Amino acid sequence: MDAVVERLWEAVQREPELHRPALKRVVVYAGRGNNAGDALGLAARFGCPVTLRAVCPPQGLSLESARQFALLSAERLSLERPEPQEGLLIIDGLLGSGATGALREPYAVLVQELNALRDASPRSCTLAIDVPTGLHADTGEVPGEAVRADVTAAIGCVKPGMVADGAEDYVGRLLCIPLPEVALPVQAEGRLATAEVLRWLPRRPYSCFKNRAGRVNIVAGSVGYVGAAQMCAEAALAAGAGLVALYCREDVYPLLAARVAPEVMVHPVKSYAEIPADGAQALVVGPGIGRVKGDEVRALHNLLLRCEQPLVLDADGLNLAAEYGWELPPQCILTPHPGEMLRLFPAGAAMSRCECARRYVQQHPCTLLLKGARTLITNGEELWYNSTGGPYMANGGQGDVLAGCIGALAAQGVSPLRAAVAGAYACGQAAAAAWAQAGYPHAIRATDVIAHLAAALVAP
Repeated sequence: MDAVVERLWEAVQREPELHRPALKRVVVYAGRGNNAGDALGLAARFGCPVTLRAVCPPQGLSLESARQFALLSAERLSLERPEPQEGLLIIDGLLGSGATGALREPYAVLVQELNALRDASPRSCTLAIDVPTGLHADTGEVPGEAVRADVTAAIGCVKPGMVADGAEDYVGRLLCIPLPEVALPVQAEGRLATAEVLRWLPRRPYSCFKNRAGRVNIVAGSVGYVGAAQMCAEAALAAGAGLVALYCREDVYPLLAARVAPEVMVHPVKSYAEIPADGAQALVVGPGIGRVKGDEVRALHNLLLRCEQPLVLDADGLNLAAEYGWELPPQCILTPHPGEMLRLFPAGAAMSRCECARRYVQQHPCTLLLKGARTLITNGEELWYNSTGGPYMANGGQGDVLAGCIGALAAQGVSPLRAAVAGAYACGQAAAAAWAQAGYPHAIRATDVIAHLAAALVAP
């Protein structure tokens, strides 16, 4: 148990969502098992007032939980029902991953109380230990009441139910607390992206210069959508591309040239047929190109087919691929949100997100990044889940930033799958840093993510 508490504490220190300087009180909801001990041991580390809400009196706790309870300061301990207030960390230590079925009393009542306290307490955070109480760890089913966590720290491994469709609103941000010294229970299919994925980024030799740091060509922007092109290009810069070239139609060139970062080379073209398919290490197509018709549709498709380098297809580029049934080269990285995925693969509407992604890649070899609260990435051989970021990213421009970041990583020699995994992870971490710096508002802008992206790409 002490090893779990130590690793939980380390995770708290690393995560912006959990490490809040305005923390005023820790509220622990405790059952009778080891989860309660982990929650109590973690609460003791904070050194601030603690409220314990347990299914039994302290003397009824397990021996290990009682030992952790003894570490709490008696002067700062309360057993009374907590009042809503700002700056609470609420820890769910009621039940672990072995619990099944609808909750019985007193667990159901305490879960209701916990959720009500969370909803009524501004700038609070709820952390579930191992699994949110009431969520079935293997299936993701919620047969009754369940804790709505902001963060879940899965002990040992991520369980299948934690990444099931619909579980996101209960699980929240997903962390994995490794326990290599013990046998693992049933694990989720696929892997959870952690900071280790940033080690895939190549270390630059001292003699590196811009032409060896990767060139990205970006086809983006149209009248009314210049911001998409700008954010995509500037994200590619922040993600380390040595050169960023932005190709746009002549009618939008004056707008983009006047506002995009000076490091970006902006090239106007009369037709997309003028854009070279070589000379760059990665190509990004789609952000903000708007409605494309006639010969320009064929010109764009030919560009994709002629490109032999990693190719990120996003936004309006995906819509064109769906509308015209484009065949795409296998080095493509597709980044659809759920609506774009439905247009690309209507049969996926009847499938789970995981099955939909796998089936699509089987039929159309590529790397697929399916966006969502639990973004998943697969190339048919590997399956990854991303869990960085949060609902504060629910606004326009975030996908444009992601596309530019992935393109930059691919241009630096990272494989398509790894570029997509690391890009999603880094954008989410950058967003979390921006969110924390802004004081945990409801939303942060995509341009705020760009400002934090370079730091988020630093490997531990």
